[in-house]
Amino acid sequence: MERLERMFNEAAARAAPASARRPLPGESDSDDDKPDPTAAERIVRAHADGDFFTALGLPLPDCDDAGKPVWDVPDGVVSKAFRKASLRVHPDKNPSEEAKIAFDKLSDANRALRDPARRGEALRKFATKAFNEKCRLDPGLMLRAKKAQERRDAEGYHEEIQRQQEAHRERIAAMKAKAAAFRKRHREDDDDDDDASVGDTSSDDDDEEEDAKEKERAAEAERAAKKRAKAAEEAAAKASTEGGGGGGNGRKARPGARKKVASASSDDDDDDAGLARPVLGAKGRGKPKFIM
Repeated sequence: MERLERMFNEAAARAAPASARRPLPGESDSDDDKPDPTAAERIVRAHADGDFFTALGLPLPDCDDAGKPVWDVPDGVVSKAFRKASLRVHPDKNPSEEAKIAFDKLSDANRALRDPARRGEALRKFATKAFNEKCRLDPGLMLRAKKAQERRDAEGYHEEIQRQQEAHRERIAAMKAKAAAFRKRHREDDDDDDDASVGDTSSDDDDEEEDAKEKERAAEAERAAKKRAKAAEEAAAKASTEGGGGGGNGRKARPGARKKVASASSDDDDDDAGLARPVLGAKGRGKPKFIM
């Protein structure tokens, strides 16, 4: 893989135009493609210090008043700087071992600035150096940066609290929805059980209603029997009272005779439903006779 990367970088270096690099003070445009023994040493030393920017001939990062890195060089400029720097240490132009090592370090510096993690680490390193220098020149800068950082931390803390509260509300809403669905499902199951039990209880209700009607009919029959018995007693008493004038002589029946009639009528209540037997009056004078 490294061999392919090296071949690609060599091809890119050969394809770079000779006039693309801005000449340094004291050198002409024609010096870009000439071997530079000092360039190899500079590239190797800068790479060892983690200074990929100097190795590629790029401007160094700066920092703001809060100490954050400031470096607005696009990737296209980085690629162009790599092609320009590689012309001085390209193995085809400089066959020395130092040039070969410098070209490999230059290729690694190019990959480092294209990798977000390695580039971020390099930017923070140079931003820290630049911020310390600014604080040395302006002692109040550190205090202002500290206050600014505290404000950012407070804002971040507030946002984190809001995020946690929102997440908590979402969890509560989800739990309520789940509980509501659970209750609804159980209500539906209870309704199904009630519908199934209607058929079982309806037959029991019909039996109870039939028993109540049977009891009502029995009570009605008992009341009717009592009513008939009372009517029979009243009829017997009335018949015994009216039987005293059956002889045609206007005499009143003796008390003993009335008792006999009442006794006879009460004995025959069950046979003739309270109707007294006819009293046969004797012709002429004499006591009335009853058929017992």
